[in-house]
Amino acid sequence: MKGDFSRSTFDASKHYTRVRMQQGRVQIDADWNEQADIVAHHQRALVQSLVGAAGGPGSGDGYAITLLDDSPHDGLPDLLIGAGRYYVDGILCENEHPVRFTQQPGWPAAALPADGAGSYIVYLDVWLRDVSAAEDPGIREIALGGPDTATRSQTIWQVKLLAVEDQD
Repeated sequence: MKGDFSRSTFDASKHYTRVRMQQGRVQIDADWNEQADIVAHHQRALVQSLVGAAGGPGSGDGYAITLLDDSPHDGLPDLLIGAGRYYVDGILCENEHPVRFTQQPGWPAAALPADGAGSYIVYLDVWLRDVSAAEDPGIREIALGGPDTATRSQTIWQVKLLAVEDQD
C-alpha cells in the first residue's frame, strides 16, 4: 500500500456494518479507512451474490472481443476490446471506449503472440492499486497550498491471452 496509514483494522470475519464516530474522541485514519473497507466489502459481496464470480450487464457488450481484419502489428490482426462494464470478483471494471488489445490503458506494453497461431482463452485480469499524489498531482489539495492529503484506490484491468494446448 502506498501511503502513510497508522494501521489497517478491517476484518470481514467480525461482520461489522459501519464505524460510528463518538463526540469528544480522537479521530484517526484507521477508523475512516475501516468504514471505507466495510462499504467496499459489502458492495463486492452483493455484486458477487447477484452476478457471480464474473459477468456483465444483460444488455450491452462490455469487454466483447472482436478480431480486427487490419494488421497494424507485424502483419498480425489485432483484437478490439468493446466499451462497457464488467464485474470480476465483485469489482466493477469500466472501459469507456473501444480499444485495441495492443493499446490498453492499463497495459501499454500488451503484445499479441508472435506467430499469431493457435487457440487462446481471453480473460480479464483485475486488481486494485493505491495512487498517491506523486503519481496524480490532481489529488493534492490546492486550496491549502498543495499538501498530500489522501491516496485513492484505482481499478486496473488488463485483457490477457492464455494459450490453449491442443488435446490430441
